[in-house]
Amino acid sequence: MLEPGPQSNRHCCYRCGRVAATGETADDITIRERGRQEAFVLLDYAMALRGGCRTRSPMEDLTMGQLIQTRGCGKCGGTMYRTVETDEDGNPTQESQFVCSACGHVE
Repeated sequence: MLEPGPQSNRHCCYRCGRVAATGETADDITIRERGRQEAFVLLDYAMALRGGCRTRSPMEDLTMGQLIQTRGCGKCGGTMYRTVETDEDGNPTQESQFVCSACGHVE
């Protein structure tokens, strides 16, 4: 077992990785380790059940989202940006105003 650091009362085995608090017996460690392994088995079982019932819906495959459009600023010559909301076919549904990243001019 490796000795605990100055702020800890836990010892760690450098061969198997098991952890023991100061004063714990070998039986205490074995019981805690058995409980930890049982928890892993239950989690693996639950994850297998969950994975089987999760199917992708057609709505998840839609390509709705935002596009970023750019153009030159008429005031300072910098780059202006705006976001464009799109539907599942990529058609614009809503557009914001162009805003210059250099001078803040809005068009």
